[in-house]
Amino acid sequence: MINTARNWGYDDGKAEGKAEGLEEGAKAKEIEIAKNFLKDGIPIEVVSKNTGLSIEELEELNKEA
Repeated sequence: MINTARNWGYDDGKAEGKAEGLEEGAKAKEIEIAKNFLKDGIPIEVVSKNTGLSIEELEELNKEA
């Protein structure tokens, strides 16, 4: 009984960790794409619309570049 509960917890934790990792990877890819768009002179509003990043996030990225 205890082992079954432990296995469920392990499986749930593993699935949650995987989902979190995929989300972080997707966000990193959005940022990479946005930086390239901004570097190429694409207007910030267009970049925001196409990446899902906020204007504020993009302005911060633009400062870093």
